[in-house]
Amino acid sequence: MTVKRLRARQAEGTRHLLISVARELFTERGYAATSIEDIIQRAGVARGALYHHFSGKDALFRSVYDAVQADAVSGVMAAALAVQEPWAAVRAGLSAFLDACLEPTFRRVVVLDSVSVLQQDVWEGGIEHNELPMLRTVLTPLVATNVLPGVAVEPLVHVALGGLYGAALFIARSSEPKAARGEVEAVLDTLIGGLRARFGPTT
Repeated sequence: MTVKRLRARQAEGTRHLLISVARELFTERGYAATSIEDIIQRAGVARGALYHHFSGKDALFRSVYDAVQADAVSGVMAAALAVQEPWAAVRAGLSAFLDACLEPTFRRVVVLDSVSVLQQDVWEGGIEHNELPMLRTVLTPLVATNVLPGVAVEPLVHVALGGLYGAALFIARSSEPKAARGEVEAVLDTLIGGLRARFGPTT
């Protein structure tokens, strides 16, 4: 292994370490209560090492956000793609998303802190880059099979995205998250049941 390759691997290792440590601290304390000093002390690295990889705390938060969000999306996709029938796939994916809402890291980083920290990305739409493809994959079969006649994919996935984050916020702000998850699930079951009854089962 050349010296250049060794240094690149060490640098990548430091970057992953910083993201991992920041993920722990942001979960434990929240973004506002976590300082750069907290992160470098727990990681055991120099301040310069952090700024070599990230322009500041907000950039590091974005990397943590991307990692946490990607984990949740992966779980939703796996649950939905494991089921063949489109309505059942939607239901399985939604259930996996609600499970993610109970995880402390997802709750703190993605639901509670991300909007205030990543305001510019929210307005520009970049913050949605993982969820929209996920929802297109899960919901497209309902449109492609004409289960929802007259409904286009893009407005459907954007409306669904708003509903998911409304549900996530309701769960995250609740003093009893598990009970809140159950309440949200009851609403989703009612909505899905109503749509299935109106438009019929898929084949």
